Amino acid sequence: MDDPASSRYSNICRLWEAHRDNKDDRRKDTPNEFWYSFYYSGLGTPLNDDAASNAIVSGALKVATNAGKAVMDKAKSTAKEATGVDKLDGVAKLASPTKIGTKALKDSLSEMSFRPVVKAYKDIIKDIQEAPENIRNVLRLAEGNEWVTRGKASVRGLLYDARKNPLKAGWAVAKTVFSDLIVDSIPLVRDSRAASTVFGTGVDARLTAALDQFEAAWKDAKAQIPKVRRIQVSVFGADRGAVIARAFVNELARKYKRANAEDLAIEGDAIDIKFLGMFDAVSSLIEENKLIGFLPLVGMVKQNFGDRPLGVPPAVKKCVHFAAAHELRFYQRLDSLEKTRGEQFLYPGTSEDITGGAPDGSMGFRAELQRVALRDMLNEALMAGVMLDRMEDLVKYKRETFLKFSLAAPINDGKSNYQMMDLIAAYRKIVPRTQGLDFTAHMKVFIQWLAVRYQSPEFRASVTSHADEVKAAQRAKQKRVEIAQAEFEAARAAKPFDQERYGRATGALFKAQQDDQSTMQKTIYEVHRPFVSVWERLDSESKKITEMRAQEQKRIDDEPRRKSQWQKLVDEREAPWRAKGMSPPGMPPTYQPARPLMSAEESILADAWIAASSGKTTLPDEVMALFDLLVHDTMLTSWHDHLLSSTLYFQTRAADAFGVTDAKEEDETRKQDNANAARIKQMQESMQMPRMSRASP
Repeated sequence: MDDPASSRYSNICRLWEAHRDNKDDRRKDTPNEFWYSFYYSGLGTPLNDDAASNAIVSGALKVATNAGKAVMDKAKSTAKEATGVDKLDGVAKLASPTKIGTKALKDSLSEMSFRPVVKAYKDIIKDIQEAPENIRNVLRLAEGNEWVTRGKASVRGLLYDARKNPLKAGWAVAKTVFSDLIVDSIPLVRDSRAASTVFGTGVDARLTAALDQFEAAWKDAKAQIPKVRRIQVSVFGADRGAVIARAFVNELARKYKRANAEDLAIEGDAIDIKFLGMFDAVSSLIEENKLIGFLPLVGMVKQNFGDRPLGVPPAVKKCVHFAAAHELRFYQRLDSLEKTRGEQFLYPGTSEDITGGAPDGSMGFRAELQRVALRDMLNEALMAGVMLDRMEDLVKYKRETFLKFSLAAPINDGKSNYQMMDLIAAYRKIVPRTQGLDFTAHMKVFIQWLAVRYQSPEFRASVTSHADEVKAAQRAKQKRVEIAQAEFEAARAAKPFDQERYGRATGALFKAQQDDQSTMQKTIYEVHRPFVSVWERLDSESKKITEMRAQEQKRIDDEPRRKSQWQKLVDEREAPWRAKGMSPPGMPPTYQPARPLMSAEESILADAWIAASSGKTTLPDEVMALFDLLVHDTMLTSWHDHLLSSTLYFQTRAADAFGVTDAKEEDETRKQDNANAARIKQMQESMQMPRMSRASP
C-alpha cells in the first residue's frame, strides 16, 4: 500500500489528496456540487477496503457509507461460487498471495470462468518443488485461445546454463528467486507478484470497483438534488495502473454512450470525461525469451485486457501522458499513446522518478524529482477544469498535502545548494519540453553525464558491488559474534559470579554464532559466484561502441569512392552497347550503399560518449547536478536490473503502442450515430404530433 510516511507515496496518492471531497467545508458555498474522490491501490497489493466494499463519502453525511452492501455481498458470493474462489475460504487474508498452498490455488484457479482467465499449471515442474514455499505456485496465463506459458526451464537446467553464461537472464533471476532471499528483493518480481489477479488484487477487481463507485456516487448525488445537471469525471493512473485508467474511460464511453461517442449520459444525466492524466504508462508484455520462459509473471495487464480497447475515446476532452526518458529496464517498456489523441511529454529520470512510489531503499534517498511531473500534471488538470486544489488553496486548507507538492526546498550536495526548477530549466535548455517521444535526445545527455562520471574514481567507488554488500552484511554479523564472545568471557570470569548475566551472555553468543553460520555458506557462494560489475560491462560496451563507430565512420567516408568505383564498372560494361548507339539490355543497375554497421540512434549515442569522455563537450554544472543528485540509475543501484539487461546504456527505451485512434473510423461512426439519432428524434416528434380529424362528406 502507499505509505505517506515513506518514499512509497506515489504521485497518484498526492493528486488524490489534492482533490476536493464531500468532507470539505468549502462545499457549503456550492451546496449543489458534490465532490467524490476514489483511490485504488496498486497491482500486486490488496485492493483497499473502501474500493472493495464500494464505499463512498456521501455528500449528505460527509462519512463513508457502503453503497448497496446487500446487493454487493450477494454478487460477491455468486462470483466466488462461479470462479471457485470459495474453495480457498480465508486464504485471501494472507499477507502475500504467493504463500497460498499449491493445491488450493490449483483447485480454485482451474475453475475460473471469467476474466482474467488464470489457470494453475497442469504439471508443476518437479525441480521447482525444491524451491522455497513462496515461489512454488507456478501459473500460466491465457490470452484468448492462446497460452502464454511460463515455467519451461528447470532449476537444474538453469544451474547448468549458469556455468556457461553467468549473465544469462534466466540465471540472474533464478539465482535470486531460488534462494533464501525474499521474492520482493527483485524489482521485476516485486512489481509483478504471482497471483496478483486473485482475491481482488488484480485488474478486473479495480475496474469493477471503479465502475461501481461511479454509479454509487451518482446515486448519492441524485438522492439529494432534484436534477443532476452534469457529471464531470477525471481519471489518473501511473505505471501499469495507467492501462486500467484507459480501460475505465473506455468502459464509461461504451456503457453510457448516447447519441454518439462524445455524448455520454447515465439515465439522461450528461457525463463529461474532463481529463485523463497518466504517469509513465508501462506495457505489461515482455518478450518471453527475455526470461528464458521460466518465471511465472502473472497478473499481467495486457494479457488480461487483450480484448479491451486501450485507446483514448473521443469522449475524453483532454489526455496527457508524462513518460520517463531514461528508463532502460526491459520490463518497464513504455505503453505509448503515439497512435491516439493523447499528448505525450518526456521527463528526465526513470519510471519512479515520474510516478513516485518507489519502495524504500530501491531508488536511493532522494525523491524530489517526482514532484516536477506531479506539479505539471496538477497544472494540466486545473486548466482542464478538474476539482483539484491549486497550490495557494493547498497551503491554506491542506498544509501537509501542500508540502508533498512543494518544490521550494533547496537540494544540497554537501557543497552547493540548488533549486529544483533551476536544474530542470538548465536541462530543458538542452532538451526542450516538446510534445512527442524523442528518447534519443534525452539519452544523449545521459550518456554525456555518464561518460564524465565513468572516469571519476570517487563516483565509481560510491557504487558498491553486490559482492561488497554481501561481505559487509556478513562482517556485521561476525562483529556481533565478537561482541557477544567478549561479553560471555567477561561474564564467566566475573567475581562474584552472576548466574543471570552468564545465562544472558551464553544465549546471546549462541544466537550470534547461529546467525553468522546460517548465512556463511551463502556468502561464500555469492562472493565467488561469476559476476561482472556494471563498470566492467560499461567499459566493455563503451570500447565496443567506440570501435564500431570508427568502423561506421570509415564506411561513410569510403562511400563516395565505393560508389565511384561501382559507376566505373557499370560504364565499362555498358560502353560497347553505347558505342553502337544502343541501350544496354535489361533493367538499369541500381547502386546499393554498404549496409550501415550502426543505427542512426546508436551513432548519436556513440558520438555523445566519445565527445564527452574526451572533453570536447561538457554539460552545465546544473545538468550534472541533476543527474548526480536526482535522476536514478537502476543499472548502478540494482544489480538485478544490471544483470537482467542485455545492453546497459547505449540504447533507448523500448515502447509499444497498444492504444489506437482511428480518426476516419471515428468520423464515420459519428456521422452514422448522428443520423440515427436524428431519425429517432424525428420519429419521436411525429408520434407526439396531434392527429387531424377529417369531416365526413
